[in-house]
Amino acid sequence: MVFEEYFQIVKGFKHEASLSLTETFDSICVAQDALISEIIGKGGVIAGWKIVDKEGVIILAPIFDFQVFNNLGETILHQAFRGTELEVCFQLTVPSSTDDVNELVAELMPFAAVELIRPAIHPTNHSACDFYFNYGVFVSQKPVAGELLFEGGNQDYTFTAELDQLVEAKKDVVKKGILQCTQRGYGNKDYFFITGTLNGLVPAAESLGVNRVINRNEAIIQFDIV
Repeated sequence: MVFEEYFQIVKGFKHEASLSLTETFDSICVAQDALISEIIGKGGVIAGWKIVDKEGVIILAPIFDFQVFNNLGETILHQAFRGTELEVCFQLTVPSSTDDVNELVAELMPFAAVELIRPAIHPTNHSACDFYFNYGVFVSQKPVAGELLFEGGNQDYTFTAELDQLVEAKKDVVKKGILQCTQRGYGNKDYFFITGTLNGLVPAAESLGVNRVINRNEAIIQFDIV
């Protein structure tokens, strides 16, 4: 699948105009699962999930294979998306039952990710749920520890996060996402999970140039915005 085909499927998807995170959780899941099924039927493959925690309600937003970019060396046009978000990420095989989830989560190692956020495709989606908003994502190939540094473009934007203080809280979020995946029939597959922005949205127009995520003196994600 390519982005243009995905765009047309999402844009043309029909569901209740009032559907958002303020409506019933079951209705959101039914609509999501129907749209996911249609995209998979056209050749899309779910590579990972964004977990959105909106006032205690956990919503999964799928990220498809064509939305995953090489973690080093990509060039992205700034007109294509709104901005970047630094994320904590986990990679795992989702189990088919909930019995071993606690043990699985306890052993997870954190990775870093950067999500590219685009304008909404479909007008009825709530902005807190990224289902229609994900342009692409970069995921580090190595686990991370200690300080995470994000350098955004040529305008000296920097953001730092101390991972050791964040990981346990992020594991609580990813556990809820894993349980929802299992309960909704997305088990027995390898996924990554990104667990919410650390630094908010950094506008693409303010991030022109080289963007990189650095951990332990190594650039683990690097891309150009032009």
